[in-house]
Amino acid sequence: MSNDVAADTQAEEPAGVPLSTLALVGALARAMEEHQREVIKPRKDAPRDPLVEDFQATKKPELVVEIDGEKVGHYKVNLTKDRFEVDDDAAFEAYAEDKGEIDIVIVPKPAFVGAVLARAQRDPETGTIYDSQSGEVIPGLKFVPGGKPTGTVTWTWNKFKGRPIGKGVLLAAYKRGRLDEYLKETPELLPKAQPGATE
Repeated sequence: MSNDVAADTQAEEPAGVPLSTLALVGALARAMEEHQREVIKPRKDAPRDPLVEDFQATKKPELVVEIDGEKVGHYKVNLTKDRFEVDDDAAFEAYAEDKGEIDIVIVPKPAFVGAVLARAQRDPETGTIYDSQSGEVIPGLKFVPGGKPTGTVTWTWNKFKGRPIGKGVLLAAYKRGRLDEYLKETPELLPKAQPGATE
């Protein structure tokens, strides 16, 4: 029966790439995608937690990655930013109501909250939070200092004149076998010998 399906499929194939070839490549792509999810993605994400822990110990937010003295790219620990947030709902709601910025559900209008938080400033001596435009004290807010790790990291490939070159540097080193000693624990990531290559 599968032969009949294959025969029918071949008869219906458009000019160009045979449908059976497209299907085979599609199956390979699925297998590679599953392999990435199961094997490669955990390796890609492995630096995240140690980088965040290192930041908490050293306060160094970046780690440059090099091979043979050439920069490949860098990881950066993502940090929270200083911000203001509502700390006392009742006090802030009374303030919003006084300004006519209360919705029927008796909560400050989101646009008003966003605008007030964006204009909020803090007196460094007294800690009082006030509106930077009007100078008016804003009740019910607190200042939340930033600089804490968010739990995520960002990877950036090294660039030269705006063009990413770090990936090429790393892949060239990989093909030369420069990473083999680091990949012994993950043999599935070791480069395979090319057909016809001598051992």
